[in-house]
Amino acid sequence: MTAVDAAAVAQELPGHGQTVCVTGAAGYIASWLVKLLLERGYTVKGTVRNPDDPKNAHLKALDGAAERLILCKADLLDYDAICAAVEGCHGVFHTASPVTDDPEQMVEPAVRGTEYVINAAADAGTVRRVVFTSSIGAVTMDPNRGPDVVVDESCWSDLEFCKKTKVL
Repeated sequence: MTAVDAAAVAQELPGHGQTVCVTGAAGYIASWLVKLLLERGYTVKGTVRNPDDPKNAHLKALDGAAERLILCKADLLDYDAICAAVEGCHGVFHTASPVTDDPEQMVEPAVRGTEYVINAAADAGTVRRVVFTSSIGAVTMDPNRGPDVVVDESCWSDLEFCKKTKVL
């Protein structure tokens, strides 16, 4: 394939010319999302705690990463850093969340971080869509729910069960 042919193919990709932000880009779900977005021609601004951390090598090795992946240093609770990452983006995939065994240290920062992402997206003026992800752990840990019940947005894990079994 010639450079001209490659450029023509790139122009046909659905994400050509669009930039999206993926918070928590080094995480498992986010990494796959970054991979798929790059494959579809998007420029991806991924937030990570430290862009130079060797644990981000898998992101930098993805096809298209050298040309269209920007790793942004951002803490979920640093509104200015989140705003910088979201600036100029057409969409935001919010996958980042604090992870700890202590629900008191997890819930409030997760809520505040999500508020920051949503507000940053609104303030950017270019974002058309925000996609919020969550762990399946948010809905499946309920010993009182039968195995045949369809789990949907009305289902939540039982907090007391999670505390007692320390599965948070």
